[in-house]
Amino acid sequence: MSDNLLNAQPRSDFGKGFARRLRMIDQIPGVFYFTGKENVPLSIDLTTFKLLLKTKPSLIELHVDGLKPRECLIRDLQRDPVTNEILHVDFLGIQRGTKVKLSVPVVLLGVPEGVKTGGGILQHAAKELEIECLPKDIPSSIEIDVEELDIGDAIHVSALDFPAYTFITGAQVVVALVVEPAVIKDLIDEEEGEEGEEGEEGEEGEEGEDKDKKD
Repeated sequence: MSDNLLNAQPRSDFGKGFARRLRMIDQIPGVFYFTGKENVPLSIDLTTFKLLLKTKPSLIELHVDGLKPRECLIRDLQRDPVTNEILHVDFLGIQRGTKVKLSVPVVLLGVPEGVKTGGGILQHAAKELEIECLPKDIPSSIEIDVEELDIGDAIHVSALDFPAYTFITGAQVVVALVVEPAVIKDLIDEEEGEEGEEGEEGEEGEEGEDKDKKD
């Protein structure tokens, strides 16, 4: 766990003003949650935290002054909608032997047969899936081989086989599919057609109003 170690400081100040002051000194606010225990507000070095995120850790060993080290996972990460900068992070403490629920990113492996030979388009429909598993089995990502997909084929959650964890996401959710280029083109044409019709109606309406004024 040493590679996934993160140091944090307890904090007693709160509010947007304090959070802005933290970010001015390259720190961000956070909270550590643990079932049955009091929540611990934290301040974290932003640069160090970004470097840790690059390793895509499934579990983090959190060291907070005055408390014993705790294994945890990132429960929520808030980002600025414009700059994408990290604004706040919530950590959830875990207990070995007790299952946890979390969302894990999906990674698609390979180039589908329908793309290589039929000119199809691969659509990554589900970017994350929610699972339940023991802390030791938490994956950094769920890797799914899509090479055998032909045009019209799709992979649903029900087809995934990962014994180490259970999927909470619905069995009928589509993870990936290959569609014909014509399907995408038809959708684009339909959208453009609707926009054109709206524009024509608007122009006719304006002309009608001008004629009424002249009459």
